Amino acid sequence: MWRDLRHFIQISRPINVTISFVAFIVACFLATRDLEFVYSLSFWGTALTIVVIAATGYWINDVYDFRIDRINNPDKAIVNAMLSTKKVLTAYFVINLLILGFSFLVIGIYGGRPQITFINFLSVLLLYVYASYLKRTGVAGNLTISFLIALVLILAYYLTHKLNMALIWSIIFAFEITLIREITKDVEDIKGDLAFKLKTLPIQIGIKATKRILIILYVVFLLSTYMPFIYYAYWKADWNIMYLILSGAIVQIPTIWILRLLIKSSNPKELGEHSGYLKYVMLTGMITLFFLT
Repeated sequence: MWRDLRHFIQISRPINVTISFVAFIVACFLATRDLEFVYSLSFWGTALTIVVIAATGYWINDVYDFRIDRINNPDKAIVNAMLSTKKVLTAYFVINLLILGFSFLVIGIYGGRPQITFINFLSVLLLYVYASYLKRTGVAGNLTISFLIALVLILAYYLTHKLNMALIWSIIFAFEITLIREITKDVEDIKGDLAFKLKTLPIQIGIKATKRILIILYVVFLLSTYMPFIYYAYWKADWNIMYLILSGAIVQIPTIWILRLLIKSSNPKELGEHSGYLKYVMLTGMITLFFLT
């Protein structure tokens, strides 16, 4: 039992789930600029649904990908090795049924936030469709995951009913970085994906063409980091120099460094290393958001 629990925790990607949880807290703070929301049952209920839905999303993804994972990550394969697919699927459907029931009753009805319940239902559905179909269709799957990550931050708006540039930029930032990272991971996993005839972007158009698309996405992302600064300077006559300095130092310069590595990369393994570097940009990007007033 304890061994199974340990394996379930492993396939839940606890670091990634923790990042989603922290991102939600940051988004709530950016919307309200105080911490009163931590005393709300709706906040903790929503946070619980985010953690559970994200974790079980990884479960169903591993169920459909366990053959590919044996090629791409043989040392990390757990489903159908340490845990049977039947056991994982049973846990997946039972836990999601319980969490959606909780979302409907506690958050939707008692908490008076049916929009959050709707987003939770939508997230579970999209994660299942992604794992079973969209992941194999190329850019549609990449866009779906990017949208789902952005939804985590959109939940902050429906929880607090407040919207400002800091929250808007955090949503755009999360979408852009996730899209870049997902496409990069597809390049890294091309060997296993080819073996099972998937139609990811690198397989459809080739690694060189995918690199060109990634370069464009990096440039768009770098340009978009100036959006909050321009907004505050033009609409509020607030130059927000601290954000500009921090963004340049801990987001833009590292991103340019990663872009330079991308241009010099010549094989999937080198390209795949960049997805790890992007986690750093995610972290530093969240830090800069605190300096948006």
